[in-house]
Amino acid sequence: MNIKYRHPIFTSQYSPFQYLFYTPEFHLGHHAFFRANYALFMPIWDKMFGTWRTYEKTDTDRLLPAKQQDFVFIGHNAGLAHFASCPEWDVYAAYGVFGGFKYLPYSVEFLLCNIIGAFCRLFLSAYTCSRYMINDKLIGRVICICRTPIDYINPKRYSLVNNDIVKLIKGQHKAYGTTCFGLGNLNKMKQVNDGGQLISDMVKADPYLKDKDIRVWTGDTMTAASVYHQLADLPNFDNLESIFFVGANGKIGNAVCKQLLVDRPDLKIEIYSLSHTLDHPNVTYTSELSNLLNHQVVVLGKQLALRKYAKALAPFRGASSKKSELTPYKCRLIIDYTVPFTPIDLTGFKNIEHHQIAVLETTPNSKFLKGHFDIGFGLEQDQIYPCHAGCIINTVYERDTDEVGEICVKDMMTMWKRGLELGLRNKKLEL
Repeated sequence: MNIKYRHPIFTSQYSPFQYLFYTPEFHLGHHAFFRANYALFMPIWDKMFGTWRTYEKTDTDRLLPAKQQDFVFIGHNAGLAHFASCPEWDVYAAYGVFGGFKYLPYSVEFLLCNIIGAFCRLFLSAYTCSRYMINDKLIGRVICICRTPIDYINPKRYSLVNNDIVKLIKGQHKAYGTTCFGLGNLNKMKQVNDGGQLISDMVKADPYLKDKDIRVWTGDTMTAASVYHQLADLPNFDNLESIFFVGANGKIGNAVCKQLLVDRPDLKIEIYSLSHTLDHPNVTYTSELSNLLNHQVVVLGKQLALRKYAKALAPFRGASSKKSELTPYKCRLIIDYTVPFTPIDLTGFKNIEHHQIAVLETTPNSKFLKGHFDIGFGLEQDQIYPCHAGCIINTVYERDTDEVGEICVKDMMTMWKRGLELGLRNKKLEL
């Protein structure tokens, strides 16, 4: 139980206890009213370093109801560094790229996460993040189910993941009446639930949820729109002869390629894949990853082991990019929309840049999004992944259908236009 300290021995400005006691009530005040004074360990540091502010509750007359929750984005754990990004562990790690464990093999990291996840599931089924405000009238929230990477690698666990998602949807509707839900990253994998289609079907078949008008969205239409416009906005893109695409057989890559072939009928696309899904005279397929060096622009939309890139690029490291030399390479830019973004070792390729794309930005004083919509994603403050933003846009525009399965290419431009109207922009590439 939290006890409020009201005696002068704790509240007087002349009492040392005012500055030395870090009370639960003080901590709760920070979480309820983020403009209240806050110190990580004890208030004395605020006095010493000039960050002290009077503990006041402000704007209480304009707060939205505590029980309001209009939209939930369902996430999951992405590794040990993701655990560390929770503000409860380290408030300074909530923003920015996930800290790496480069000396720890993925197999070991995922095994440790699996153990932690199993332990957490003994006490809770999900981890709830702070709420955020949408357009000054709606409330969104990120909730992570207690599932770690191994749960998405082992096919025997797919049903457990899907059941946890539906259980969360049911629980949030019972508690808050929430009807709008978005699926984050691995929670909408093709292998796990056919890009969210299975979740949609399970909701419609559930005795409790089937008549509750629940909406399930992936937000992938906005991701495809973001990737397409990032490409189209590249300098001299209209003069580009060809691109190399890794992951074009995925639904996002497929939609982007289809739109590119409509708007740039002369553009040639070489796809790294053994399976052929696009039948077009300008599309070719290859199993040689090293062919990426033959194209000025490379698009990555699928996670490949870094050792594959290392093996493919090894014979050409240190080679000249000048036409006058015997072994020139054309590649200048690699743009990557995989999540999480993992830099490729380009040692020896001084003229090639590797950049993350498909990250949207809003302004600090945005009326569209206020609050902690951006913590724990491995992004900087005021940045958001397009799939998350796409689900929020669906909520604002009261979309009454599910967004699962394959992407409707025609909807890409509509979603992008709506995002621009709400103040969202692609993160600028520093080329």
